[in-house]
Amino acid sequence: DEEKEDNDEESLAEDDEDEDNEEESLAEDDEDNDEEKEDNDEESLAEDDEDEDNDEESLAEDDEDNDEEKEDNDEESLAEDDEDEDNEEESLAEDDEDNDEEKEDNDEESLAEDDEDEDNDEESLAEDDEDNDEEKEDNDEESLAEDDEDEDNEEESLAEDDEDNDEEKEDNDEESLAED
Repeated sequence: DEEKEDNDEESLAEDDEDEDNEEESLAEDDEDNDEEKEDNDEESLAEDDEDEDNDEESLAEDDEDNDEEKEDNDEESLAEDDEDEDNEEESLAEDDEDNDEEKEDNDEESLAEDDEDEDNDEESLAEDDEDNDEEKEDNDEESLAEDDEDEDNEEESLAEDDEDNDEEKEDNDEESLAED
């Protein structure tokens, strides 16, 4: 029992020593890991800084390339705009010329039609004047004939009135004489 107890104590002492060694080893591992992690972090940061520098440099180059490309495109676009403007001005000039010619043709045609209408109007007015003169002459003759007929009727009526008045006066004279 004493020997077993001694062995147990010795065994516990060894376990404690093993545990201490393990804790010490773990502490050393932690310290090593911390140092390695710190070194890795610093290296990673350095690489990140280098990558960032490279990215900035690449972006600067891209911006420069884009600026040059944009400038080239702008110049090309302006040249095309100038060409389009020249073509449009030329087209407008041709349209104006065509319109002027068409307007001139239409004006000449319109003037010719106006002259023809004026001739027709004058001819129509002359015919109307002639018709009116004939109609007026016919109406004047008809009116004169009616006036003559009215005058004859009036003279006949006056003669009848005179005859009636003479008979009435004669009757009145005879009646007056009889009364006297």
